[in-house]
Amino acid sequence: MPLDQIRRNPKIDPRKGRNKALYAQMKQSVRNQGVLQAILLRPTGDANVPYEVVFGNTRYDISVELELADIPAIVREMTDAEARRAATTENLQRADLTPLEEAYAAVTTLEDENNNHDEACLILGWNRQKLDSRILLSKCCDEVAEALVQGEIKLGHAELLAPMVPEDQRTICSRIIERKMNVAATRERLIQLSGVIANAPFDTTECQTCEHNSSRYGDLFSASVGDAKCQNRTCWDKKTSSLIEVKLIEAKQEYGVVHTDLTLPDGGYVLLEDKGQNGVGVQQFSACTGCENYGAVVSTKPGQEGRIVGGHCFNKSCHAEHNKAYKALIQAATAAPAASQGQAAGQSQAPTAATNGAVKDAASKPGSTAPAKPQEVKKAIKREAFSLFSQMGVKAIHGNMSYALAISIVSMYLEMRSDLPNELLARMQKVIGLPSTMYGHERANAEAALAMKPVEELQSYLSQLAACTVFRRDISDQFQKSIPGAQSLAFIQAAGMDPVDHFKMTESYLKALTKAGVIADCKASGFDVKYDEVKGEKEFAKLTAGKSDELIKAVLAFTEFSWKGYLPEAMKISAYDGSATA
Repeated sequence: MPLDQIRRNPKIDPRKGRNKALYAQMKQSVRNQGVLQAILLRPTGDANVPYEVVFGNTRYDISVELELADIPAIVREMTDAEARRAATTENLQRADLTPLEEAYAAVTTLEDENNNHDEACLILGWNRQKLDSRILLSKCCDEVAEALVQGEIKLGHAELLAPMVPEDQRTICSRIIERKMNVAATRERLIQLSGVIANAPFDTTECQTCEHNSSRYGDLFSASVGDAKCQNRTCWDKKTSSLIEVKLIEAKQEYGVVHTDLTLPDGGYVLLEDKGQNGVGVQQFSACTGCENYGAVVSTKPGQEGRIVGGHCFNKSCHAEHNKAYKALIQAATAAPAASQGQAAGQSQAPTAATNGAVKDAASKPGSTAPAKPQEVKKAIKREAFSLFSQMGVKAIHGNMSYALAISIVSMYLEMRSDLPNELLARMQKVIGLPSTMYGHERANAEAALAMKPVEELQSYLSQLAACTVFRRDISDQFQKSIPGAQSLAFIQAAGMDPVDHFKMTESYLKALTKAGVIADCKASGFDVKYDEVKGEKEFAKLTAGKSDELIKAVLAFTEFSWKGYLPEAMKISAYDGSATA
């Protein structure tokens, strides 16, 4: 392939630095023998430079520097994610990625897999310990990274520096190089300098009389370190780790998913908002609080150990879609009133109070957008929703005996079809109107269609027997893809039933939510307004400052508010039947 038809794409290349000596050796090899192994390209859609490198960037760069005319290449259509994965896999298989390049691979793979650490480990072929160590390494500043690539410091040095703020990383790294300190000496020195007892995040009562309490040290910053520092790093780390473990448990009770900041790439998650730059809209925000990708981050940074910051979305691609839709809605709502005002006046005008009101209405009014839907509803909430749907399914079946007959017909058909001759099976399918292939939850559509046909006689015991089907256990939590779940949805929709007429606010439902989810429901339903009206101004805000259990008890005990007519987003049929947009 001619070199002038190829370009690099830094967003795909896992290599972020080069060892100058090794690069010079490879360049001499190419000068003597040429490029022996083909690089992988993908089309760009750009007529001027129609291809870009997926892997083989070093071979490409050397060929350009040596002014070669062309290079052996393979061309393949690939998405960005596929290209990143191919580049990472190829370089990992060659076993010559530097630790920093592995860190970049870990960050991009986690991003592509929406922070699913288990999937990232499978793709990279690593255990969780190695993945976490490379995520930590990705936090090195540019100067530390370059020093590691050029061999001026060791991997152990970089791992010690990575958790620090960039300014401290740069200062200490230069001192390590200047003083030629090995990893062990650096670790020992940092132990002596760290652990200001007065700033410890844990209870320091025992530290006051500890033999490892010291105040006589200089530091790598050439400044006084002050008094009362912990000299026993093992003990300090143990106490800090215990505190963080407790905070992780507390955070998990309040939020669906919890990570520490060391196990996530910087910028690998986003703070969820109902409006503003990261906004997704009020309704979608409420739905997002019940998603399996909604949660909190526990800090491990010095001085902030154990600090819990909740309300994060760990699926950036899903958030980007909802954020884009929200911004488009705001833009459309802003443009419509402005356009009508301009037509009336014969010229364009600045946004008015009416325009701002339209924006607010568009962002918060139910039904102004496609139905809100979490990327993946939490299982605990799904259980509550499908418990409700099952109860509704019973009523639908009792209300129309043809449903019972439909269930019986399909059940017998599925039970017998493998034993019937092909000719007879085809005739049955044609007469009854059943598809030739039907598995699992697909039977629900056929049963609902059969239920629309007239029935001469029905037997009451058949109804009772058929009703039992919606209570079959969904052991593996398939929900809408389970037989009872799909049947419940199909029958209650066919019967024209609405969950809003059957939903009751219960303790089990509220406990299935995160604390943020409880608050979101209270605000979406108007509970907060009524609570302040009865209890006093800002009393609801005070209530939300407590623990989840206390909030739930208070919500259930407040009988002055009626939940009738309110239905949470995750309890709506549209969240499970595919009619809502993701």
